[in-house]
Amino acid sequence: MIIGGGPATRNLNRYLHTLNPDVSVAVIRKEERIANHCSIPYIIDGSVPLEGGGLVSDGRITNYGSRLIKERAISGDAEGKYVVTDAGNRFSYDKLIFAVGSKEVVPPIPGIDLRGVLKMRLIDDFRASLRVIAEKQSFVVLGAGYVGLEIGAALKRIGRSVTVVEMLPHVMGDRYDPDFSSRIEAVLDKEGVRLELGKKAVRIGGDNRVEFVELENGDKIETEAVLLAAGVAPRLDYARDFGLETARDGIIVDEFFHTNLPDVYAIGDCIQTRSFTTGLPFPGKLGSNASKMARTLGMNFNGYEFAFEGVINPACTSIFGMQFCSAGLTEKDAMEQGIKVRTSKIENTDIYDNMPQRKTVWVKLIFRESDRQVIGGELLGPMNFAGVSDCLGQLIYRKATVEDVVRMDFSTHPELTPNPAHAHLMLAAQKAFEEWSRGK
Repeated sequence: MIIGGGPATRNLNRYLHTLNPDVSVAVIRKEERIANHCSIPYIIDGSVPLEGGGLVSDGRITNYGSRLIKERAISGDAEGKYVVTDAGNRFSYDKLIFAVGSKEVVPPIPGIDLRGVLKMRLIDDFRASLRVIAEKQSFVVLGAGYVGLEIGAALKRIGRSVTVVEMLPHVMGDRYDPDFSSRIEAVLDKEGVRLELGKKAVRIGGDNRVEFVELENGDKIETEAVLLAAGVAPRLDYARDFGLETARDGIIVDEFFHTNLPDVYAIGDCIQTRSFTTGLPFPGKLGSNASKMARTLGMNFNGYEFAFEGVINPACTSIFGMQFCSAGLTEKDAMEQGIKVRTSKIENTDIYDNMPQRKTVWVKLIFRESDRQVIGGELLGPMNFAGVSDCLGQLIYRKATVEDVVRMDFSTHPELTPNPAHAHLMLAAQKAFEEWSRGK
C-alpha cells in the first residue's frame, strides 16, 4: 500500500509491477486529480493546457493494475497493519509506503488569508489561482527560488506586472553562489521583473482582498494578488499520528528507506534527506530525487540491496532565455560544513568559438581540497545545460577527482559543443589542475 500520488508513488508503482507481475498494489490519495507541478509556469502562460498536459493521468497508477483509492488516510495501526480513511474504510497491508509529498510553506503573516493570496500546489487551489491570474494585472511573488522565478517569468510573458520579494540577499540564494545569482538578477531586471531582495514581507493588506504587501522596512508594494513561492515543507501530520519518527524536514529513514516501524517505509518529499557528500541533513525536495528513491525501493523490494546514499540535486531551469543549472554543494554549503574547497571559474562559449552564432557561458566547479574530488558546480548561459548538469551529478556520485574530470570523454561538433579543448566541465577542471600542479 502506497499513501501518496506524486512522482514517488507513480515510479514505485511502475517498478513494483515491472519486477513482480503478481504484486498487489493499492494507492491511497486524497486529491481527485494531480497537477504536473513542473508544468505550472507553462500552464500560466498558455503553452500547456491544464486539462491536457497539465494534469497527471490516473492511468499512471491504474494501467498497471493497481487499485486507486481517492480517500484521505486519517489513522491506522502499524502492529495491526491497517490504514483507515476519512470514508471509514479500513485497508490492510503487508508493506506500507509513505509517499505523501510536501505542502506549500504559508508564511505566518497578517493578511495571508485575504482573497487574492494564491496557492499553486493542489489542483483545486491552482484552478482558482488561474482564474485570478486571468483577471488581474499586478502580482507579488513571495520567494525567489526555482518556483518563484519560473512563475514570475511566466506572468511577465503574458504581460503582467511582477514584483518578486525574497528575504535572502540574492535570488536562488541557497542553491547558487552570489557570483552566479547576480547574473540571474541582471536578466530579471532587464526583462522588467522588479526585485525586492534581502527584504521580508511582514503584512499583506487590504479590505477583504489583497491591495498591498508591506515589507519590514515599511515600504508598501501595491498589488492585486500575491503568489506563494516561499518553499515547501514535508507533510507530516498523518505520519506522526501513525507513530513515525520525524524531524523538521521530514520522516526519518535509513539508507534503505526503513522507518522506525516494521514494514513501513517512506520516500520522496516527505522524508528528511541527507547530502551525498557530507551525510548530514540537506534539502532535497525535487521530483527527480523522489523518482530515484522510488526506483531504488522498488528494486530492493525485488531482491536488490541498493542503499540510497544521499542527494546530489542536479537541477536546471530557464528564465527569459538564460538557463542555469547546479549540482552538489555550493561554496556557502561547504563553508558552513567546514569543508576547505578550491573553486575554478571560467568563461566559455556554448559552441565552437569560431562560429558566428556563439554565445558566452559561465562555468564554476568546486573541489574539496583534501582529496581533490568535485563536490559541486554551477553553469549559466543561453544554452541547454540539462545534460551537463546530469554529467556533473554523475561525476559527484562517482567521486571523481580533478584528474578524472580532466580525462573525461566528451563529444564535439561546431554547432553543438565548445571546441574540443574547451568542454565545459573539463576546461574548468583543467584550470584547477594546473593551479594545483603549480603549487598554487
